[in-house]
This record gives sequence, structure tokens and C-alpha cells, in this order.
Amino acid sequence: MKEIAFKYFAGEISPESAKRLREFLSGGSANYEQFRLWEDEWKKNHIPTIHQVVSFKRLSRRIATRKVFRIGAGFTAFAFAAAAILLAVFKLPTVDSFDQVAPDVTNLTVSVETRSCEQTKVVLPDSTVVWLNASSRLNYSQNYKNGDRTVYLEGEGFFDVRHDESCPFVVKMGSNEIRVYGTRFNACAYPDEDIVEAALLEGSIAFSNNSVMVQMQPGEILSYNHSNEKLVKYSGDVLSRTSWIDGTIVYSSIDIASLLKRISSVYGEKIVFKSNGKPTNTFAIILNIKETIPNILDAVNLICPVKWTTGENGEYIVETI
Repeated sequence: MKEIAFKYFAGEISPESAKRLREFLSGGSANYEQFRLWEDEWKKNHIPTIHQVVSFKRLSRRIATRKVFRIGAGFTAFAFAAAAILLAVFKLPTVDSFDQVAPDVTNLTVSVETRSCEQTKVVLPDSTVVWLNASSRLNYSQNYKNGDRTVYLEGEGFFDVRHDESCPFVVKMGSNEIRVYGTRFNACAYPDEDIVEAALLEGSIAFSNNSVMVQMQPGEILSYNHSNEKLVKYSGDVLSRTSWIDGTIVYSSIDIASLLKRISSVYGEKIVFKSNGKPTNTFAIILNIKETIPNILDAVNLICPVKWTTGENGEYIVETI
């Protein structure tokens, strides 16, 4: 059973083994606690990296306890904190929700969520693989494989879609959607951010909403701003958009306001930005998402004229100076 559980965590479990695992979990709280212990053991030795995205090969490695901030050119700040990337807890529906008889099975929804600073891997019924970034949610119907490959994303996810020309794969993100047949791409649509973004590694996708419809080719990045309905599509470093799978935030060019929104989304913490009205420069930045927000803000302060304090309700207040 432990071997079956490990295959489940790796996304390699067969339908027959999945049934055995559900039967095991229905055996009571002791079995469930044992399942969690196996999960902890598996997580210590299996960390998903970008190499999985490119080559489909699982790498087993440990993250060193000494981590590095690299900010722009010429700035390096070191942090000495344990920084193992933790996978989010897999949320298995109960046996009842798997086996219950309902008049309309299309109304049954599977939901997978991650908390702040957590990532997880989800294997959909058709073997499509989704990596979810921190503070994200993926919903799909239990009727998913029966002619409806639609998923609903809040937050950020990397999709490795199994090709099926007869049944397109659709990612809905509020009023936006991405339609594909088989490809690899990153999609980002945090509810608290105005920007929706897509980055295409392989294949072809179509981004659309009530205002626009745009085809994308490999190597392209698309950014759509809800507040002004401005859409930008350009060729860029698409691999940097998947860096969060390795536990880092990477931007070759970003302004302080946009960076703080992303940090707020990933960490699930409120950050209030107070600008002095002067234009701010963009900068390059690479951050380890396992570091604390204070450490990150101190590091940002090395190259950006800002100061930060903590408010009465625990929020972070960042001001340009």
C-alpha cells in the first residue's frame, strides 16, 4: 500500500491502484494518518523541478539550506534558512464522494487548492498534468473525461496537456479562457491582480475573452490588463515564467508595484503600496519563495528606493522614498 501511495504522489498511479487506495483510506482515521506519514516521507525526497516540464523525468534532490537572492546586476543577499519546497497536501475526496450515485454527475466537482508558498502536481483523468503554484485553485468536473475537458483556474498553473484532437482542453480564468488541443503552457490569473498572463512553451493556444481573441505560438508571452483592456503579446523568456516550479520568482523586467502584487498573491499576505507619484524604474529580480516577506522586502530595498513597515493589522506597508 505504501508503494501505491508513492505512485499516487508521483502521479503514476493506475485506475486499479487508485481504487485500492480509496478503499484503504475508507478504513478509518488510522489509515488516513498513515497515508499522511507516507506523504511526508515522499515529499522529503521528491521535489518537482522545471526539468520535469521539459523532459518528463523526475529528479530526486534536496534543496540546500543556504539560499541566495539575486537582484539585478551586482547585488547578492544571502539568507540562511531551511528552504525545502513543500508540496501541498493532496486533497482526496472521500470514498463516498467517489462512489455516491447522483442524478447528474456533471454537478460533482473536484477541487485542488494550494496554500501560500506551496506547490502541487495534479494528474487529471486523461493524464494531463497540472502544476499549481501557491495560493491557487483548480476545479474540474468528475465528468471531465467524458467529452468535457474544461478546468477552472484561480491563481497560477503550468499545464502539460495530453493531445486529443476530438476534445479540446479549455482553461477558464474568470471571463478569460485558453483553448488548446495538446501543448505546454503557463497561465496566471490571481483574483487580486489586474493582469492575466499566458506563456507558451510548445504547441498552439488561443486566448480569448469578451473583447479579444489571440492565437499564440511557442516562445510567446501574452499579458492582458483587465483595468484598461490592454493586451500585449511578445516573444520572451517563457521558461522564466515557469521558474516558480523550482521555488523561485524570476522577472527580467518588472516594476515595484507589480512585484508587490505578485508577492501578495503568492504569500497570501496583504501588502499596501504607497507611491510618491514619481515614475519607478523596472528591474530584474530572482527571489526564493520560501524566504519571508521581510527578507524579500529588505532585499528589494537594496536596489529600489522604498521603505516598509508593518501595520496594526499585520499588513505590510511599502512606500517609495
